[in-house]
Amino acid sequence: MGLFIAQILTGLANAGALFMVASGLSLIFGVTRVVNFAHGSFYMLGAYVGYSLMQALPGVVGFWGAILLAGLIVGVIGVIVEICVLRPVYRAPELFQLV
Repeated sequence: MGLFIAQILTGLANAGALFMVASGLSLIFGVTRVVNFAHGSFYMLGAYVGYSLMQALPGVVGFWGAILLAGLIVGVIGVIVEICVLRPVYRAPELFQLV
């Protein structure tokens, strides 16, 4: 029974992660009309930054601090990518945005 509950919780955690990525892609495309396939890359960048910060910071404070700092760092990188890369693409037709 314990294994069954563990499998259910693992499935829910994976479904939650996939939901976050899918809803983010849908939201970004719906609002900006730009297909941004780098969305998943930003999630992974956040995971790498969070892991690196968690190793550098001590204890429980390191875990929660890494989560907060990773979100802020990846958010700043996302703003830079938005300004430098995506804004010039807004005026292009949707087919050219995929190139």
